[in-house]
Amino acid sequence: MQDTLDYLRREYRAVARAPVAFGSVLVVAGLISCAAIWSYRGEADLLRQRLAEYREKLHGASADEAKTALDALADEVSALQAQLQPRRVNSQQRQIITEKSKVPSGAQYAVTIVYEGGCWDCPQYAADLDDAFRSIPGWLVNHRVMMGLTERPPQGLAVVVGDPARPSPQESLVLQALRAAGIGFDVQAARSSREQGPQLLLAAKTVQ
Repeated sequence: MQDTLDYLRREYRAVARAPVAFGSVLVVAGLISCAAIWSYRGEADLLRQRLAEYREKLHGASADEAKTALDALADEVSALQAQLQPRRVNSQQRQIITEKSKVPSGAQYAVTIVYEGGCWDCPQYAADLDDAFRSIPGWLVNHRVMMGLTERPPQGLAVVVGDPARPSPQESLVLQALRAAGIGFDVQAARSSREQGPQLLLAAKTVQ
């Protein structure tokens, strides 16, 4: 007990000799505490404000409804990202096209690749398809650019054939090869009988 009283007397003398310094320490400590409380209250107010805005945007939706809405939005974003990625023919698709487009011995087939001028990913996509068919013995590949395309195929790629109901052997090979490779396309009838062989018409894909 006496030791405690002696300690308190020594501390009192120290404070008495430097009251300004000790007072400054108390003031600083008090300010720090006030700042911490103020900061906490500010963050809490901001959190409550954001929560209120979130609830208002959801129009009082439940947690399950909110999750459904967010999942739908995520699916839309994923679909948009997929549509904005450049179209390519990967190595697996190229191998499938090669296997499914083998020309009968002694035959010569032709395919024309046409792509829309101004389409940002069509040149490379056309080059991929060109390489795939050109690597198959018996295929003659031509290509050209078309300007002012008025009707774009919905899937961005169309196989143009003479008669969609009765495709020729070479047209059938192209159709089955693209289907097997998982490449989406539309089928269109040729506008002119002078167009020989199937055509692959590439255009800008419409964002849904």
